[in-house]
Amino acid sequence: MGSGLNHIIEYLKLQRGMDFCGYRLSTLQRRLSVRMSQVGALSSAAYWERLISDPAEPDRLIDVFGVNVSHFFRDPLVFEMIGQRLLPELIESKIEAGNREIRVWSAGCGGGEEAYSLAILLHQTLKKQQGSWRSYIFASDINGQALQQAAQAYYPREKFKDTRLTFLDEYFVPTDNGFAARPFLREMVQFSSDDLTSLERMSPAESIYGSFDLILCRNVLIYFDAELRERVFEKLYHALGCSGILVLGNAEVLPNQLAEKFKTIDVGCRIWRKASR
Repeated sequence: MGSGLNHIIEYLKLQRGMDFCGYRLSTLQRRLSVRMSQVGALSSAAYWERLISDPAEPDRLIDVFGVNVSHFFRDPLVFEMIGQRLLPELIESKIEAGNREIRVWSAGCGGGEEAYSLAILLHQTLKKQQGSWRSYIFASDINGQALQQAAQAYYPREKFKDTRLTFLDEYFVPTDNGFAARPFLREMVQFSSDDLTSLERMSPAESIYGSFDLILCRNVLIYFDAELRERVFEKLYHALGCSGILVLGNAEVLPNQLAEKFKTIDVGCRIWRKASR
C-alpha cells in the first residue's frame, strides 16, 4: 500500500493543497485502512477510484488523516501546572508591565477539549483579578469535522473523566448523553482551520499577528517526521511572544537546535519558556 499511499498524498496536495508528505507513513497507512473499511473499499485500487470520483471524499480523508483524539484536562498534572502556576505568574507579569491582554493558541486542537480546558482555567484565574482583561484563545486544526464538533461543543460523558465536578456545574449543561458547553465558555474560544505544517502563516489567520503568551501543541508532533517537526518548532517559536510559554505532549521534546532558545520550566510536564534575547 506504500506506493498507493504516496499517490494519494500527492493527489490531496494537488486537489486541496494539504501536504501530508512529512507525516509518518505508518500513521497515515493505519488511518487510510480505517477509511477504506468505513467505505467498504477492499483494495487500494478500489479506494483510489472512490477518491477521484467522489468530490467530497478528499475532504473526508483529510479529516481522517488529521484526527487528534483527546478529552478535557488530559494529563491533569499539566493543567494543574497551567492553572496553579503559569497563568497566575503570567497575570502578575502582565500587571507589572501595564498590559491586560492575554493571547493563547491551542495548535492542533482536535475537537476543542484542550481549548475549552484552557478557557476554564483562564476564566478561573481572571475572575479573581480586579479590573477588566482582554483574553483571546485561538484554536486551530486541519480537521474540519473536529472543528465543527468544537464549535457545537457537545461532548459525551467519557470526555470528562479528568474534569472536576465544580467545573462541570459552572461551565457545562447536562444533555441526554453528556454535556454541552455554556454559551459564555464557547464565546471565549475562536476556532479556525489552519495547517500547522504550512509556513505561509506563522499563526492562525484569525489571530492577526501571533505574539502568544501561551501555546499548547500537544500530541501532534509525534505524527510528523523529524524534518517536519523541526519546521513546526520554528513556526511555534516565532509565534510566541517575548517570554512566551510552550507546552508539548508527554512524548515530545524540543529539538537540539532550539534548546538554547528556550528555558525549561518543567521537563516532566514538557513546559518551556522562550528565552529573552
